[in-house]
Amino acid sequence: MYRYLLTFTHRTNGGTDMTAIDFPTARPISSAADLPAITLLLRSQGYTEPFIIAFSLFTPAPTQAAS
Repeated sequence: MYRYLLTFTHRTNGGTDMTAIDFPTARPISSAADLPAITLLLRSQGYTEPFIIAFSLFTPAPTQAAS
């Protein structure tokens, strides 16, 4: 499991807000091409017009130790 700090803006009743969340994912975010799927997920969680500003890796996926 990968954990990212995900920072994004979204529309609110009062205008625009900026939010940062702990975002766990099974796959790494490797480029901007991965962001549309994350944007759709944020929309499904109730954020209006999310726009991802930045992402930063907290915890990489564990590697398997050699036997």
